[in-house]
Amino acid sequence: MMACGRFRELMMASLDGEICAEDRERLESHLAECADCRREFEEHVKLSELVGEIELPEPSREDMMKYWPSVYAKIERGAGWGLVIIGALIWVAYGVYLFVTDPTTGSLTKLLIALPIVGVLMLLISVIRERINAGKTERYKEVER
Repeated sequence: MMACGRFRELMMASLDGEICAEDRERLESHLAECADCRREFEEHVKLSELVGEIELPEPSREDMMKYWPSVYAKIERGAGWGLVIIGALIWVAYGVYLFVTDPTTGSLTKLLIALPIVGVLMLLISVIRERINAGKTERYKEVER
């Protein structure tokens, strides 16, 4: 027999209508034997039914008119950040060019060019490492989005 934890996952899959026939039979068999899980499943069914009865009102035209300016503001901010990033990348590329090709560039200038580049590389490596680790432990990686 599987542990109750696995059956809790099957309960949620059953409520979502995403359970195969084999797992449904296993779940029903377990619920017939385990009073705690049966009670928990019944509570989930009741809660699901209550949530299903909730009717969300359609937003008014006035509410929609308030909504769109925030969408446009997000688009503008995204475009602004995009331009800032592009400008910074051009600046960094020019700095790297100077760093590599101009022997007269002073040590302070080279340091000022190297520090942000090293910082960006450190942040990039940190983000990549975090994403890799998060991908290994993500519980919902099989869920289609």
